[in-house]
Amino acid sequence: MTSKKTIRGIKPHPAAMPTVTRAAADWKPEPCGLTREQIRAIIIEQIG
Repeated sequence: MTSKKTIRGIKPHPAAMPTVTRAAADWKPEPCGLTREQIRAIIIEQIG
């Protein structure tokens, strides 16, 4: 049995409790929504 913190002995309603959204284990951030290939192409274009 899990214990939850209560206020004045009243347990919070499950719908009122915040939910945690977890990303997939293999998720990696892509800045600005660009893929690594797109970022590399922009850098190569800028550097020459």
